[in-house]
Formats: sequence, structure tokens, C-alpha cells
Amino acid sequence: MNAMNATTRRLVAKELHQHRGLMATAAAAGLAGLPVAASGEMGFNIGFLVWLTAAIALGVLLAMFGVANERKERAQRFVMSLPLTPADYVRAKLLGLLLCFLPPWAALSAGALGLVAALPGIPDGLLPFGVLLCAYLLLNFCIVLCAVLHAQSEAAMVGVIVLTNMGVTLFMMGIGRVPELGAHMLKPEPVWNGAFWLVLALELGATAIALLLPLFVAARRRDFL
Repeated sequence: MNAMNATTRRLVAKELHQHRGLMATAAAAGLAGLPVAASGEMGFNIGFLVWLTAAIALGVLLAMFGVANERKERAQRFVMSLPLTPADYVRAKLLGLLLCFLPPWAALSAGALGLVAALPGIPDGLLPFGVLLCAYLLLNFCIVLCAVLHAQSEAAMVGVIVLTNMGVTLFMMGIGRVPELGAHMLKPEPVWNGAFWLVLALELGATAIALLLPLFVAARRRDFL
């Protein structure tokens, strides 16, 4: 058991080492968009797009490089030689890729929320929207990762990525149309009302489900992914 745990930890460390460049690039690109967003109305649109693209692309690329490419390149033949069960492998992949995503996501989230709070030209009423969007980006990554861990075909993976990317736009549009949320976005002070906490709770609950599902489904397979 100790050897297996040590091997699992090494696989998690391998994910962090392997994707360190991607993590740093995504964080740097997204954070670089924030000063642009602070330069004016046009700059805000451009900077926000850069920030959002960096966060979404990071999640997609981690899932594709971390899982899909291993299938394609048959790298799992090496993993099969290790003292691991399929469940151990799924847990290592899930934890490793989640740990790869969380630091850049946290940095990008803190940067965006800090920008809204610090700049007088941006109403603080956008802070609740910002928190919900950042939480949704985490959920979006977890859904993509869950799908890639379960999907057996490239077509299914591509379909999930397209749908989740569309979902980000639909989420931003939908949140703005919720009266209890949209009505307060341009106010000088943030409003943390019941609608905000309900949406946040739903996001966190869905994130937990997306992370737990592979442990109950994909991890029960008799062979590796």
C-alpha cells in the first residue's frame, strides 16, 4: 500500500512537472490582460477576452494533454507496468490535473476581482458576478476533465469541449438576466443576496459531482483509460 501511495504521488508530481510551462503561460497571459482591461472601455473588452480565453484554454489543454494524448500515444502502456490499479490511476490523474489548474485559476481569479475592487471606474457591483464567473470557470474545467476521463472517442471529447465553451457565454448572459443579480451589477457597492449564494452553492455542488463521478465510474473499470 505504501509503495502504491508513493507511486500515485509520483504520478501527481509528474503532472505538475509536465504541465508547469502551460500553467505559467496561461497565468501570465491572463494576468497580462488585466492591465489592458484597466485602460478604458475598449481595453476592458479586449483584456477581459484575453483573461477569459486564458482560463478556458488552460482547462481544455490540461484535460487534452493530460488524458487524451496519453490514450493517443499509448503512454498508458508504461503506466500499466507500475503497481497501480485503474482506480489509482484515475485518482492520480484527477488530483494531478486539478492541482495543475487550481494555482493559475486562483491567480487569475484574484487578479480579476482585485482589479474590479481597486479601479474606481469599474462598479463594485460587478464583484458578485466576478465571483460567480470564476467559480463557473472552475466548474467548466471539472466538467471537461470528468468527460475526458470517461469518453472513449475523440468526437465525444470535442463535443464536450464545444458545449462547455458555449456554456461559458450562455452562463454570462444568463446571470445578467437574473433580476436579483443583474439589477445590482452597476451599483457602487456589491450586493451579496440570496440569489448570489444560491447560484454559488449550485456551482460548488456541480463541481463536487464532476470531481466525484470519475471516482465512482471511471475508477471502477478493469483496465486503464
